[in-house]
Order: sequence, then structure tokens, then C-alpha cells
Amino acid sequence: MTLWFPQWQGANQESPLRTGVRTLEKYYGEAITHRLTTESHTMQTSNIIHHYSAIHNHTLRCRELLKATQPATLFTIGGDCGVELIPVSYLNQRYENLGVVWFDAHADANTPASSPSKNFHGMPLRHLCGDGDLTLISYCFKTLQPQQIFYMGVRDVDRQEKKWIEEQSIFSSKEGSESLLIKALHQQNITTLYIHFDVDVLEPTAYPHALLPTTGGLPIERTYNTIKRLKEEFRVIGTSITEVTATEVGQLKAISGILDELQNEG
Repeated sequence: MTLWFPQWQGANQESPLRTGVRTLEKYYGEAITHRLTTESHTMQTSNIIHHYSAIHNHTLRCRELLKATQPATLFTIGGDCGVELIPVSYLNQRYENLGVVWFDAHADANTPASSPSKNFHGMPLRHLCGDGDLTLISYCFKTLQPQQIFYMGVRDVDRQEKKWIEEQSIFSSKEGSESLLIKALHQQNITTLYIHFDVDVLEPTAYPHALLPTTGGLPIERTYNTIKRLKEEFRVIGTSITEVTATEVGQLKAISGILDELQNEG
């Protein structure tokens, strides 16, 4: 299944993400098999999460869709990083020994209480591990263990996130070391993978069309090669692309190799 999931409320930034996800829709075209209906409204903070009602409704709709269709593989086109809650938990229930490789400049590991921004796109991994809003967590098909998470390129981490990552001994390579990642995955007996890809993991001087460009990112070619290697070494059953702000398809050309590798999951 290729799921178009144009949620922007998790990042609390409507215009750039609406534009970016529509550009991705044009890029992938007929490959998109399902489109999730999302809310257009905004609202104030509720349950300590901005735009909570929209995120709640999207999460529930995504759960109902996957429960009804039972896809064997998933490619999610976002939107903000908060779209990951149901796709990742669904595949975690369906497959044994799942590893989640998180290509992102940010850890996305706050709880509603610890989040400085109260934006949900900074919280999906903690909710996937069972920490956070109890209603959203209840919609997860199966929560993750922290040892299933493998960070690549993460470099902008809040204090409470850093504490959690260290306490849980979660793998993290700021430099995006392919060899260390492969070794860590094998050490955890990982056999299937979900690859989350937030475009801000890339060096912004090489690719600037990200919602939160962050200096010190990964080179495009090396990142492309790492994704290819992961697909050779493991069974990749889920992928995503998130937080793109490109305004036209031509602005995706520099990362077209990555976009095509992410699409061809399975």
C-alpha cells in the first residue's frame, strides 16, 4: 500500500507542509493507492498537544484503514512525522524482529509533558514506545521496545530526549555510519525493517527543501547508498517520506534516487 497522508497539524505549520505533500503527490502520481482524509481545521492546545482533535481523528482513521485493508507492506507519504504512529505499530504487530531506522535530524522522542513546542511531530517515537497520550497510544496495534529504534543522522536533541535515549541504550549515529548501523541491527537480531525518512536528515546546503533544515546533516549520495544497502541486507516492509517543503517537482530532483528507493519497499 502507498498511503498519502497529508497531515500538517503535528508540526503546527500548515502552508509549507500542504505544499510539500502535494508536490510529493505529483511526483509519485498513480503509485498512490490510498489517500487518508485529513482535517482542515485548527484548534488550540488540548491534552498538551497542539491541534489534538485533528491528530486524534487522523490516527483513528489510519488505524481503521489499515485494519480493513491489512497491507503486507506500507509506503507512507507525509505530512509531518506524526503520521508514523499507526503505520509503524501496524507493521510491528504483523512482523517479528522489526527494526525502525529513523533518518531524521530530530529524535522525535518527547512526551507531551516534556515537549518544549507541544507539537506532535516531536513525539511519535515516545508514543510508539507507550509513553504519552493514553488515547493515542491505545490506537497503536503494538508498541515498540526502545531497542527496536535505530537513529541515523539525529543531531538536534532536547535534554529529556537525550536522557531517554541514553537510559534506553538506543543506537544513534549522528554521522549516519552505515557499518555501525548494520552491525547494530544484526546484534539485535533484526530481520525486517521500517525506514522513516525525514528530509531534514540531509545537509541543508545540499537539500534545503525541508521543514526544519538543520546544519551538520548527511550527504545525499551516502544516504542513498545506505538505504540501498539496508534493502539488500534486510527485508524492508515499510518506508516513509516526511516534512518535505518543495513547491514544485523539479525541487525533488536532487533526492529522486532516495525517493525512488523509498517507494520500492518490500
